[in-house]
Formats: sequence, C-alpha cells, structure tokens
Amino acid sequence: MNRPESLPGDKEQLSQRVFVSYATADRKQALQVCSAIEKRGTRCWISCRDVRPGENYQEAIVHSIRAAPAMVLVFSDAANNSDEIKKELSLASKFHVPVMALRIEDVEPSDAFAYELSTRQWIDAFRGWDKSIDSLVQTLDQMSDTVATGETASAMPNRPRLRLPRTRLLAIAVSLAVLLVVVLVAWLLLKPGAAPAQAAQVRLAEFQRLSPNLPATMPDAIRDELASAFPQDGTINVSTASAPVSGNGPAYALSGTVGNDGDKIRGIARLADERSGETIWSKSFEYPAGSPDKLPHWFALDAASVVKCALSAAATYPKPLPQKTLTLYFGVCAANTGVGELDAARRVVQATPDFSAGWSAVGNAALLWSQGADSQRAALRMESKAAADKALQIDPDNAQAYLTQSLLLPHSQLLQRETLLKKAVEARPLACGCEHHFYGWFLWEVGRVHDAGQELFRAIGQEPFDPQMHVNLAELILIQGFSQADADEQYKIAADMVPDPEFLDVQKLWSAPITGDYRTALDIVSSGRAKYLADDGRVALIAAYKAVISGDLVAKQNAAAMLEALPEDHREYLTVLMLGALGANDAALRQMETWDAEGKTVRARLFLWYPSMRGVISDPSFPATAQRMGLMTYWKTTHTKPDVCSDKAAPPFCRMI
Repeated sequence: MNRPESLPGDKEQLSQRVFVSYATADRKQALQVCSAIEKRGTRCWISCRDVRPGENYQEAIVHSIRAAPAMVLVFSDAANNSDEIKKELSLASKFHVPVMALRIEDVEPSDAFAYELSTRQWIDAFRGWDKSIDSLVQTLDQMSDTVATGETASAMPNRPRLRLPRTRLLAIAVSLAVLLVVVLVAWLLLKPGAAPAQAAQVRLAEFQRLSPNLPATMPDAIRDELASAFPQDGTINVSTASAPVSGNGPAYALSGTVGNDGDKIRGIARLADERSGETIWSKSFEYPAGSPDKLPHWFALDAASVVKCALSAAATYPKPLPQKTLTLYFGVCAANTGVGELDAARRVVQATPDFSAGWSAVGNAALLWSQGADSQRAALRMESKAAADKALQIDPDNAQAYLTQSLLLPHSQLLQRETLLKKAVEARPLACGCEHHFYGWFLWEVGRVHDAGQELFRAIGQEPFDPQMHVNLAELILIQGFSQADADEQYKIAADMVPDPEFLDVQKLWSAPITGDYRTALDIVSSGRAKYLADDGRVALIAAYKAVISGDLVAKQNAAAMLEALPEDHREYLTVLMLGALGANDAALRQMETWDAEGKTVRARLFLWYPSMRGVISDPSFPATAQRMGLMTYWKTTHTKPDVCSDKAAPPFCRMI
C-alpha cells in the first residue's frame, strides 16, 4: 500500500537530500530548480519548503547542509550579493559537501565569492533549461557516488543518523532482536510504493502567445510552471520532450494558448491523446490583465489541478480507463461544485460502473450539493452514502470515499469520524492531499492544534499548490504563538496562487481575532476593501472593531447586538469570532450550536480555539455545550485534551476531562 511520505524537514529525512542554496529574491526560481531535480529522481532540501514554523532556522540550515550529499547553488545577481549564501558555502566547505553552481543569470561571481567558487563546477541554466537540469542531476549522481565510495568519508561521521525515541533506544540496548523487528517493520511501512500500473505520460507541448504585447517569455514560463506543478509520485510522468514517448498506451500532450480578451487575459488549456489525436479536455481561464508576470503561475496551477485530479483518478483503475470515461471524469474535475459536478460524476459511473473513483466522485458531489439544497437534502445525502459505500466495495483503498463517509456522520459522532478519517489517511494517497487536510481540520476542531498543524504539513507535502492549505497552516502557526513572519510566508505562498488583489486583506481580517490587530481590520473594512461583505455585515463589523479597540463596555454590548441581529445568510465565522472578542459568550455558543445542529458545516468548531474565543471556552456554560457537541465524550474516551489545557491558566473545563 502506498503511504504518504514523512514530512519534509524531519531530521531523520535529511540524509541523502541535496541542499538547495538560493537568495530570497530567487525563491520562485529555486523552487522550480528543486522541482525539476526531484522530477528526475533526486530529493532536495530547500528552506522555504522544509523549515517548519517555529523550528530554529539557522539550526535547520546547518543540519541539512551537514547531512547533504551535495549542494546546488542557484546563482544570480541577488545571490552574488547575499551574505547568507556566503555562510552556506562556508558550511559546505567545513562539512566537505561538494557544491554545484547553477547560474540562472549571466552573472560573474564578485570578489567576495571568487575564492569560494573558484574550484566549483558551473552549469548555465539560462542557456537551456532541460539540458542544464539533466546535466546537473547527472553531476549530482556522480557526486553521490563519490561520497558513497569514501572520497569524503572523513566528513561522514559528523552527519546526523536516524533519531529514534528514547524508549526505542532503550529497547535496542536491551535486545538486538527488537532492533531487527523495528527495522523490518519500518521498512515495510515506509518503503516507497510501486508506481501505478496506469501511470500517465504527459508531454508539455506548445503554448502559443496570441497577443504580441504579452511577454515573449510567457509560453516558456507557463511550461516551467507546469513542470513544477505536478507531483513526483509516479502517477503522472511529465516531460518537455519534443515527441511523445514510445509505446502503445496513451500519450498525452498538454498545450494551450494565451492572449488578451478585453480587460482580461484568457488562457486556454488543452489535453490531447497524441496516439489517437483526440482532445480529452479543454478549458478556458480568465485572469486580470494587469498582472501578466503572474499569469504563467496562475494558469499552470489551474490547468494542472484539473489534469492531476483526472489522471490520478484514472491511475487507480486496474486496467486502462476507457477514453470516454476519462473525458467524462475531466468534467468532474473541471466543474464547479454543485449540480454540474454531480451530473458529470453520474455519467462517469454509467459509462464504467466498476470505476471506484467515479463512485466516490458521485458521493462527494452529492454531499456538496446537499449543503445548499434543502428541499433535496435527504435524497442527496442518501445518494452520497450509497455511492461512497459502492466505491469502497470496489476498492477498499479509496481515501475519498472514507472522507465522504466521515462527513455524512452527525457532527457529534467524533469518535466514528476520526476512525474513518484515519482510514482515509492510511489508504492510497490522494493527489489533493485532502485526507490529511480533512484530518487536520478534525484535530483542529477538537483542540489538538499542534497535531492539526502536522497533518497540514503532510497535506502540503502532497499538494503544495492549494492556497487554502497554506492559509489554514498560517492560522495554526499564529494560534500556536509562532512568529508573524512564519505565518506571512504561508500567506504569501497562498496569495501567489490566487488572482485576487484583496486576498491578503481578507486574510488580515481573519487573523485579527488571533493576533488582536483589530486596527488593521478596521481600516480594511472601513475602506471598503473587503467587497465580499454584505453592507449590514460591514457596518456591524466596523462597530465591533471600534468597540474592541476602545474597550468601552456599552459599545461592546451594542456591537454584539448588531452582530446578533444580522440575517442568518449574512452571518459567517467572522461574526462568531467577533462575538467572542466582544465578550458575548452566550451568543457565540448559540450560533455555533445552531450551525452544528443544522449539519451545514463541520468546521465551525475550529474557531473555538482562536484567542478571541478564550472567554467563550472559559465560560461556565461551555462544558455543557461541549458535551452536546460530542467534544467532552471525545476527550474523555481518547484520553486527550485540547492544547489550551496545557497552558498555565487553563480554562476551567479542562479540569472536567
């Protein structure tokens, strides 16, 4: 059974990972280099991805350089002026780590770098990307072979070894037999799974620039972004070759066009089977005309998300999936949630009734549609359950079906939900990382914020291009008291994926109940920059922010009354968080229980653990509410407690668990 890899950044995972050194200004290019190297089978360690929030940044750098078989220096004008890179090169020399410099710009090293780089090997990526990466990986392989044969053996004893828990170390000391058992079990659990039998071959073909005013480099930039957007798990093999791979199986080509369309830029993606010449899928995407430099990233992520969704599902079918069924499944992946997705999924299982992923798509789509269709809610939920059960009957390793089953349960059945979520995590990994994301949400719901963050890391490891995951991780970082800089890095990554100029402003609104920065939130709402808010909701939030800032008791009471008076369809999670900040504990708990009883959302409980809700969970009425919501039963049965119960001034309910 394929299992998700351990989190990037675990020190036990540092061994044999090439260290990627880069200047902060070159983060995007460095990630592309890292992705290109990993697509060719060599693992990398790169700080912007692999240093965990709260981890000592400098120590992580030192550990990873010392453990690396080689270092790749992404060299540019920015790198040429970076004091941090000089330190990293010095560490590489100290630990006898060979360095390969990859120049992404035609820049000669300054005097400060001349000594360190005088004996290093160079490859010029700006003269030809694919050939330069191929040459780089070949050289890295040779470096690894040299290390393995002992040329740098004097440095090897200083490298960190696999770290086991102290209890495991004691067991090893007591019995060599226990060690052998542990090693055997670890190998069985952690060994990489075999590549899927139906692994797809996708060639990144031509992307045409239809408007001459767009940058001439845009087609190549789109291909580079696409190459970085696909997973390295063997499910989809992506290449930039000039011709399709040989063989009899499908050979897909992903191509497209990009051009101006009024005040927008339109990108059209097309996936065709080069064997048959038939188009499998095509879709048009629109982007703001004012950001042509960001368009390649946005376009690549949009196109790749659909292709990954469909081809990853097709890879789970035990034989070649009929082309008609695959085309229909692309309709599932490309549709907006709702009736369109459900209709497409129904057609998939009609065409191929033994396709488990088709049934789980029906289950997921029916569940999503049921949340906004009160008149058909019961029927849709029945269809969702039957489809998820059918998916698991065909393939017990279908993680999506377990997720759907978990969401169909009453919200108070936390133990049963966790059982299903754990089954999803243990099943075949999903391309979206959704099983870890949903389990992370669950752990967050029950107050296990640290554990939730670990699951979010795992989710991002599987799908690093989902902005919602990065936003959630940023919130968890702030809730745990880590630095704003750690959270801002995640917010920035998410913002780079979203063509919405208000994205970061909206995130500041949501982070205010965590950080207490209500003045910034007030400025955003007062200036009209959060356009998604209804007019009455905006007025109520402005009053709430002003009242919290002033601390005036009467103003707080009036603001809370305004929030409570909002129509149900104008209330949102931010309403509850601000009720908590205003001290309206009863109102906040009533709203959460209402949502919970209606079964419209599972995630309202996440917000119990925001700092603005500390008064709510410390309120004498909270234990009874927690009991009705299933939380007290969960904590007592699992012998766990929310993280807040470890605080010196823990809320009173903690003593009742």
